[in-house]
Amino acid sequence: MEKEDDRGIISEDEFLKLLSLVQEQNDETATLKLLDLYEQDIIRLSKYMRMPKEEAIQGMKVELLELLKKKRPSRS
Repeated sequence: MEKEDDRGIISEDEFLKLLSLVQEQNDETATLKLLDLYEQDIIRLSKYMRMPKEEAIQGMKVELLELLKKKRPSRS
C-alpha cells in the first residue's frame, strides 16, 4: 500500500498567492514553500535523467526557480 502524502496539495488560491509573493516581493518563505511543493516530483524525475542524481535535482530546481520568478505580463 502506498504511503499517502498530502503535503503536495494546496488550493489554487494559495498557490497563486505564493507565486505572487515570489514574483512581486521575492519572498524567500514563499519560494521555499513552492520548491517544497515540487520536491518529490523533482526527486522522482531525477531518476530518469542520464546524469548524477544531485546534479539533475539541482538543475531542475534552478529551472523551476527561473520559471517561478518570471513575471507574468500584466493584462490591460
